[in-house]
Amino acid sequence: MTTPVDSPRRSDSSMLGSAAWGHANGGRLTLAQQWRFAIQTVVAQLRLRWLGRGAVSDDMRQRWSRLEPDRIELPDTPTVTRVLELVRQSMPVWLCRHSLRTWAWAALLAQRDALKPDTEVLAATCLLHDIALLPSDRPRAGVRCACFAVQGGQRARRFLQEQGWSECRAHAVEDAICLHMNPDVPLCAGIEAHLLQQAAAMDVIGARVNGIDASSRHAVLIRYPRTGFAQRMSEAMRLQAERAPETRTRMLWRMGFERAIRRSAWER
Repeated sequence: MTTPVDSPRRSDSSMLGSAAWGHANGGRLTLAQQWRFAIQTVVAQLRLRWLGRGAVSDDMRQRWSRLEPDRIELPDTPTVTRVLELVRQSMPVWLCRHSLRTWAWAALLAQRDALKPDTEVLAATCLLHDIALLPSDRPRAGVRCACFAVQGGQRARRFLQEQGWSECRAHAVEDAICLHMNPDVPLCAGIEAHLLQQAAAMDVIGARVNGIDASSRHAVLIRYPRTGFAQRMSEAMRLQAERAPETRTRMLWRMGFERAIRRSAWER
């Protein structure tokens, strides 16, 4: 079911990582914001460790019963078709598969938690969230930012507006992509933004991986294998951290992001 994004109910300029924040500073953190981001990251890490130690609750098992991995196909719309074409043309296979897995995890998390996202917005968000991750030899006109997530959000917004999307829906995608490098994105920032961050973190570092049952995980991995993913993502993030000081990527890298990728639950 597609529920239209008909009002700008997203994050505001005061939210670190938002599209408005990125437009204001290109994704560069002030010293105060670096401390704030570091604290948020540590709190998120501690929460994940605490959640990972407990047994699967009866409530979670009941929510697993809602999962239908056979019903996570991408929305059959002209825009999603063009987005998928763009992704396949501009990304290597390993990154394209990551984007597709991110969609699959997001769709399953929405089923599990009975959330009702705009599925077309969610699909575009997941598919395009790493569109600027890999460095390009040719800088794009009009993009002046240090953070790949901010740059990717802006690129996604322009592409979707070229497809005839309203400013509001295109901005929802931009905002979600900008926010996905935060350690946590609350539902109040938008359902699609929340699901993207949860799904991308699950795929990259195995965050809350036990929130999806084993059979559903297996179904996704059969469709979109993780072959060589950890090594390639680690290298991509290392390059971003080196070329983009004072960004969230650099902060995460300094706080052990490579170790988190290489030692995730997926790699065990």
